Amino acid sequence: MTRYAELQAASNFSFLRGASHPHEMVTAAAALGLEAIGVCDRNSLAGAVRTWRAKKDLAKTGSGIRDLTGCRLDFADGTPSLLVYPSDREAYGRLTRLLTLGQRRARKAECELHWVDFLDHAEGQLTLVVPPERLDEVFEGHLKRISGELSGDVWLAAARRYGPRDLKRLSQLAALARMSGAPMVATNDVLYHGPERRALQDVLTCIRETCTITEAGLRLQANAERHLKSPAEMTRLFARFPGAVERTVEIAERITFDLG
Repeated sequence: MTRYAELQAASNFSFLRGASHPHEMVTAAAALGLEAIGVCDRNSLAGAVRTWRAKKDLAKTGSGIRDLTGCRLDFADGTPSLLVYPSDREAYGRLTRLLTLGQRRARKAECELHWVDFLDHAEGQLTLVVPPERLDEVFEGHLKRISGELSGDVWLAAARRYGPRDLKRLSQLAALARMSGAPMVATNDVLYHGPERRALQDVLTCIRETCTITEAGLRLQANAERHLKSPAEMTRLFARFPGAVERTVEIAERITFDLG
C-alpha cells in the first residue's frame, strides 16, 4: 500500500484561512491512514503544541501518526513562499529565532521576512517551495536560485485543484523540478480536515476580503477539495508523476525533531 504524508496543511492558526483546529487535522489524518501530517501555518508555530498534543492523545488509543513541526514562510521581498521543516532540535531553534526576527520587525500579528533572513537560519531546514498561481520566468528564476543555495534540502510542492488545467500545470511543475534540481512533491494544500468545512472557509475568506458571500466571486475556493485525502486518493491524483507521493514519506523520515 502506498504511504503518504501531508506536508501542506494550514490550521485555524493561519488566521482567516484555515478552517479546522489542529486536533481535527491530526484526527482526520490518522483516520485516513496517513503516515504523518505537517501543519504549516503562516509565519507562525502557534498551533504546533496543539498538533503535538493531539498526536500524543491519539497514541494513547493505539492510533499512530507522526506530527511534523513546521511552518509556512511568506516573504516581503517577492521570494516564493516556503514550507519549512526543521530536521533536528538545533534547526528548530534557528526557525524560532527567524520567526522572532520577523515579528519584531513588523506590527503586532505580522511578520516581515526576507530571503537573506532565511539563508542565515537555513541550516538543517527541509524546504518545499510553494509555486504561485502563475508559473512564469520570474518564478523559474527564484526556483533556480533557491535550489542552488539550498542544495539537497529543497523540493517543489505540487497540488491539484480539480480544475481543467490540472494536468498541464503539474506537467509544467514537473519540468521546472527537473530543470532546477528540486524534485516535485505531492501535497493537497489543505485548508480544512473534511469537505463539510468548505462553507466555514468561505465565510473566513469573506471576512479577510471584507466582502459578502454574494460579492466574493473568484476570491472563494472553486470547490470543496482542499481537505485531507487518503494515500490511495493521492496516488490516483498523481499517477502520471511517479515519485511525487513517495517523496512525502522520504522527507518525513528525514525529520528527527519531535516537539516533546
